[in-house]
Amino acid sequence: MPPIHSQSSQKLTNQESKILLALSDLQNNHVKSIHTAAKLYNILYRTLATRANGRAAYIDKYLSDHKLIQLEENLLAE
Repeated sequence: MPPIHSQSSQKLTNQESKILLALSDLQNNHVKSIHTAAKLYNILYRTLATRANGRAAYIDKYLSDHKLIQLEENLLAE
């Protein structure tokens, strides 16, 4: 049975991809508002608005706070 962690990682990657696409569409004026982009990409409005205002993705903040990535930690634990 695969670890649950990989399933949640895939879900986060998919969510992050949708956010980046929505932000790109907003920047290129393909979509006129954050609200419309959020509906179009099935993203929470608040999440998209926060990211559009310059806040970094959680994973980027998490990785910058850690010296080792998860893979390196797992290798050291073996």
